[in-house]
Amino acid sequence: MSTAVVKALLLAVSLLGCGSEAPVHQAVTAEAGVVRLPLDALTDGEVHFFTYKDGGKNVNFLVRTDGRGRLHTHLDACYSCYRYRRGFVVEEGELLCIACRLTYPIEDEVWDFIGACAPIPIPSRVEDGGLVIDRAVLERASRYF
Repeated sequence: MSTAVVKALLLAVSLLGCGSEAPVHQAVTAEAGVVRLPLDALTDGEVHFFTYKDGGKNVNFLVRTDGRGRLHTHLDACYSCYRYRRGFVVEEGELLCIACRLTYPIEDEVWDFIGACAPIPIPSRVEDGGLVIDRAVLERASRYF
């Protein structure tokens, strides 16, 4: 094998990173202008991935429980890497940006910015046994997808 072919293969492998793939997102719909998710399915300390279809776009978001038991909602996109459309994965108790490989501990109450990379928070509220996100919030967020 020529040196040029070996270099090309090594470059391709390095660009693919560790092969992290985006998680499967559960499809959700809006009723009466809101997306409602049952609390009992969200408060297990895991990160849950969802998608809301806005026209032809999937607006991907995640819900996580921090170490104090509080729920947080974020787009499955970060401020700087959203244009690569790769999102996040969970690896070893951390949320990992697939594009730039920065991590955020799931248990942290606040995710501080690291450079321009940070999961984009979206407003939500707890009401009547569910986590509620206004449909308008997700529709405005479609620009990141």
